[in-house]
Amino acid sequence: MLPTAEKMNENVLTIQHPLDGFSYVVNNDRHTFVPAALYQEKNKEKYLEILGLSKKKGVVCVDYISNAKVYNVYQISEKTFQYLNKLPEKAAFRHASSLLVEDLIKQNSERTGEARVYLNIKDQSFEMIVIKGTNLLFDNTFRFKTKEDFLYFLLFALEQLHLETESVPVYFLGMITEDSKLVELTSRYIRDIRFLRKENNILFNLIKCE
Repeated sequence: MLPTAEKMNENVLTIQHPLDGFSYVVNNDRHTFVPAALYQEKNKEKYLEILGLSKKKGVVCVDYISNAKVYNVYQISEKTFQYLNKLPEKAAFRHASSLLVEDLIKQNSERTGEARVYLNIKDQSFEMIVIKGTNLLFDNTFRFKTKEDFLYFLLFALEQLHLETESVPVYFLGMITEDSKLVELTSRYIRDIRFLRKENNILFNLIKCE
C-alpha cells in the first residue's frame, strides 16, 4: 500500500505510513550532494554558497544516504525550520531528493553494467539523476521555459557525462505524462525512453515543486 501525502505548507509535505506514523518531506531545489569521503560538517554552508544555492535567511540541513555514501546538503527557510522543530520528537524529516536517490540506488544495486538516467520533472524545472549500480554519478537541477530548453540541458549533460543517446536508458518520472511534448521531442534524440511506474517509486507524482 502506498503512503498518502498532504501538502502542509510551501515546501513541506507529510507522508502517512500505515505502520510507522508520519514523516515529513522537504522539497526544494536548494540542495547538493557531497561524497562522504569529501564531506566536512564545518563546511556545509559553503557547499551551497559556492553553487549559489543559499539564501541569506535560511537553515542548512543534511541527510546521509548510506547506500550511496553521499550527503545531501540543503537549505530551508527559518519559518520551515521552526515548523519542523515543533513536530513530535519521533517525527523525522528528509529532503525529497534524498528519498528519491536512496530508492533509485536500491533499484539499481545489482545493475552495475550500465548507467541509467532519471529525469524528475517538476514545474519548469527538472532534476537529472544518473546512477550506475550503487554509485550516484550525477545530480543537478535545471530550470527551463520551453521544451527546447529542456532538450538542450539534457543533451548537454549527457555529452559531458560521455553517455550515448543511442544506448543509455532515460527514465521519466514526476509531473509528466507519456503524451507530453517534452517526451515527444526527447524521443527524437534519445532511443531508449522509459517511465518509472508508480508502484516502483513512492515519490512518483507525489511530490510537487515548491
